[in-house]
Amino acid sequence: MIRSSVAVFTTGLMAFTLTAAQAADLSFATPDGVFRMEPAGGDRQTLLPEGDRTLTDLAWSSDGQQLAVVQNYSEVYRIEPGAEAPQLVFTSSCPRSPSLELLWQRDRDTLVIKQRCPTPIPGELGQIDLFLSTASGTVTPLDILPAALESDLYLSPDGSQVAYVTGQHIFVAALDGGRPRRITQTPGTYAAAGSPLAWSPDGTHLAFYEGSYPLQRLNVVSADGGDRRLLTPDPNFQIYRSRILWSPDSRYIAFYKPFNPPFSNQEVISLVNINTGETQMVTRPGFYDALSWAPDSQQLVFASGAQAGQQTLFRLNLVDQDFTALTTQPLQNVLDSQWSPTGDWIAFTATPPDDPMGSQVLYRVHPDGSQLAPLTGIDEYVYPFVWVPASLATQPGGLSEAP
Repeated sequence: MIRSSVAVFTTGLMAFTLTAAQAADLSFATPDGVFRMEPAGGDRQTLLPEGDRTLTDLAWSSDGQQLAVVQNYSEVYRIEPGAEAPQLVFTSSCPRSPSLELLWQRDRDTLVIKQRCPTPIPGELGQIDLFLSTASGTVTPLDILPAALESDLYLSPDGSQVAYVTGQHIFVAALDGGRPRRITQTPGTYAAAGSPLAWSPDGTHLAFYEGSYPLQRLNVVSADGGDRRLLTPDPNFQIYRSRILWSPDSRYIAFYKPFNPPFSNQEVISLVNINTGETQMVTRPGFYDALSWAPDSQQLVFASGAQAGQQTLFRLNLVDQDFTALTTQPLQNVLDSQWSPTGDWIAFTATPPDDPMGSQVLYRVHPDGSQLAPLTGIDEYVYPFVWVPASLATQPGGLSEAP
């Protein structure tokens, strides 16, 4: 049992009650195609049939009516209900295999495609561009970015804005045009070592680290440039894994905080209340991965273990500091966990303890630890996976099977 020596703050947190709800479906990719299935088990629905391809990203539209996939690193397809076949909407012109990321604009059928063309020069960002793909199949490059980027691009949750660093300042630009606005008042070292500019789920704030790695301190600022606050004021604050995880209600940030650096390589999971600045450890020092928030913003899931080959998945109830073990035996390499939109299932990928090949198996489990089971076989490698938005999962039919 994991226990923290520091009690978690509970301001604004209410007791968690699991209500009966229609479970969302899971979608996932393997070398054999893209599939959808109920987390309770059952037959798979084939969304993209077997082929000689590599799949690296899956993205559902907010209404659950369309699915976009990245295939063979350089191609983007849209899959729509009733379509005879997936529609190829984008092919990269990068001379080397690019990195492509997808995000649907909220409540629209427009797909945002972020492309990074790699460079052979170590440490260089490479060329980064944005494109819009509409339902008609038209793809439009966006001419809204500066010539000299100093960071990656970070899209707002609704796909309407993008944040980036240039000239030692953070800027936000609307994808539909308009003058980019500078949201930092003083120049600084932002996004060092790839640390993110993380949008809050409601799109009203950005969290970021400022400083030279690893002496980076966590800040938050309104998306309009006002009300900047330093959340970790210790001048010697260090960060090594700079992931920033906002709670779904946009009130808290979870992060991996080094424990007693540089004398230990252990970490603790910490939370900060962005309204009060109060920060608390919620775990004891250890090794953690696969951290994710529950939809109610009152629970966390994470993998813990002395090494990557001996990890257990835990649920932490932030109200009463109760830890629940969700897996019955140690697993290898728990890479990702995701709560269902309705909060009644947790999906995660991990390598079974007796698998020397390192396959990533997709598992499901209830938040109370019941009904733990694999959904894919040890001979499959699941990557990526994503929950289907509940708006589709609660409708009969869903997507038709691709030919």
